[in-house]
Amino acid sequence: MLTPFLASFALFAADAPAPLAPTKTDVPYAGTSDFRQTLNVYAPAQKSPKPTPVIFWIHGGGWRGGEKTSVQLKPKFFTDLGYVFVSTNHRYITTTPMNEIFADIAKSLRWTYDHAAEFGGDPSRIVIMGHSSGAQLAAYLAIDERPLKAEGLSLSMFKGCVPVDADTFDVPAVIELATANRKAAGKPEPKYGHREIFGGKSELWSDYSATTHVAAGKGIPPFLILYDAAAALTPDQAKRLERALTSKGIQAKAFGAANTTHGKINSDLGLPNDPSTTEVLSFLKTVLAK
Repeated sequence: MLTPFLASFALFAADAPAPLAPTKTDVPYAGTSDFRQTLNVYAPAQKSPKPTPVIFWIHGGGWRGGEKTSVQLKPKFFTDLGYVFVSTNHRYITTTPMNEIFADIAKSLRWTYDHAAEFGGDPSRIVIMGHSSGAQLAAYLAIDERPLKAEGLSLSMFKGCVPVDADTFDVPAVIELATANRKAAGKPEPKYGHREIFGGKSELWSDYSATTHVAAGKGIPPFLILYDAAAALTPDQAKRLERALTSKGIQAKAFGAANTTHGKINSDLGLPNDPSTTEVLSFLKTVLAK
């Protein structure tokens, strides 16, 4: 017998429209045959006479799971708006250190920059987005220019960044808070948690934090930081990133969605009347008008 959750999920799956097929699938972006270093491209059904913005999406999965195909409504939603949508894989933290995952995303962005025009996209108008661990990666790549510079790119390629419900923009702060919460609850530290994922050393925790690298005059794009307002860690992290950006004169808004969850805030993006989607549409209208 199905549990109520699985029964409702099955009903939703039966009613849900078929996912949009990629225009180009499993494109290698790093000169390797590694499936983790591939991306998918979704182009609008009708090519615009003018180059259109590009939405670059990074999946979640705790840096050790997830797939570029886990995009729910987003490809159809964004291509219906006339945008090119790119969804990328990256190697997992179980085989690859964090700084090399940053490099994977930069290489994927290099491919996107070089090939966006083939699908009607404008490589100078990219909005980088992601959910959960993908949100951390998106924010980092939009703030710390070093991975992009290694690929001959700059922050000027971005018109905006939309991280969705991440808890690791300020890694030392989240480790400290999570540790205090576990101690108060009498729970042990996980055998493989944020401490280990982010290099096992406090200096790396700081270096791998997006907030560390915020500075005026770098070309950091505007941010819309979405989060589940009822979550334990993501509200604090969203507000930390917002403060770090606005304190340097960079446009940023942290928006907390009510009546949602970590998964739902992501899967609902693209739904009519979804508050987070409304925020995204308003943000895109503003940043892409420039």
